[in-house]
Amino acid sequence: MSQTPPSEISTEDEHPGVSHWRNMPRRTLTIALSILPLVALGNVAVLIYALDGVDLSETVKRPGLLLLAAMLVFVPMIANSVRLGLWARFLDLDFGFSKALKVITGTMVTNSVTPSATGALPIKLLFLMGEGVDSRRSITLVSFQAAEDTFVTLATVALCLGVTGYGMFEFVGSEPEILAKLNGTIETIVMIVLGTAMTLVAIVALIAAGVMGQRVREWAGRGVRRVKSHILQIGHDWASVFRQGKGLALFNLGLAAIQWVVRFSVAGLILAAFGVEWQPALFWLLQWLVQSISSLVPTPGGAGGAEAAFLLLFAPFVAVGILVPAMSTWRLMHFYLPLIGAALTFFLLHRRDRARAKAEEVHSEELNNPDIGIAQPAE
Repeated sequence: MSQTPPSEISTEDEHPGVSHWRNMPRRTLTIALSILPLVALGNVAVLIYALDGVDLSETVKRPGLLLLAAMLVFVPMIANSVRLGLWARFLDLDFGFSKALKVITGTMVTNSVTPSATGALPIKLLFLMGEGVDSRRSITLVSFQAAEDTFVTLATVALCLGVTGYGMFEFVGSEPEILAKLNGTIETIVMIVLGTAMTLVAIVALIAAGVMGQRVREWAGRGVRRVKSHILQIGHDWASVFRQGKGLALFNLGLAAIQWVVRFSVAGLILAAFGVEWQPALFWLLQWLVQSISSLVPTPGGAGGAEAAFLLLFAPFVAVGILVPAMSTWRLMHFYLPLIGAALTFFLLHRRDRARAKAEEVHSEELNNPDIGIAQPAE
């Protein structure tokens, strides 16, 4: 297990910001449970409208695949929680599976009511801090999972491209609308990265020159020292992985592979249920592209962007009469069904933790005041 010398453990993490984020779960859950049912009902309305009186039981050729897809959508949530819990145990944190599940489900719920472009990593970081993990260890845990996710998704993309004979490139090149959308997406990312980098460089130069005042310069210096300290300590954790955590890393990579393969196979299963010939590698790539495009849409949960990207990318392979019903079914199963499960799980875990904290507080008061609850003699 990774052991951090006492001198390296940061004591700066107990600041007012952490207590603010401890209250975030309750507020997030309230907002999500108010908004998400309305959006889900809207998706159901689109599905009903798309069927236009057609009997769904006749349109769906293999209903068993829909049932399978409905069960598999919960696999990524569970696998992600197990991975987080195992890494936390490796770092000797008092952070079991239930806390990991709470962080993952809380991240899912929050990410669904914030713009997709915000990303899940900052939200996960805040939830970890809200659960009592110090900022450095929170960053370490997030970096472990981010590295695994990046490696697995890129490897799977390369594998699927190889399986399809790189036909994906020909398909994208032959569709001007798709090509224009991808070019626009890449250009947007490049502009955001360049703009952010130039802004940061300008701010650093102004602070270093003392233009913003001595107080800001001192504050920036403290921030730089804190960042350097975090980088050194996170590097120590990564070195521990290479020394004694290679087996765990391989196991978690396997879990990550299951998580992402299942996550992006849901669309193919649903299309196969509607009678479309299933092309696992191609459909996995298409759903990955759908999610990549929708993640840049500045709407909660990528609403609108995910649906439009699905219709655009899958149109060449799916009949017009099936495409919209399949898209609505996919959105309901892939996004709203696991989200409902996450919200319910998060609510139950949060309520359990509050009840446990209250019981511990009462017990502590009884220990500190042993006379509480004992009848006093009448005067």
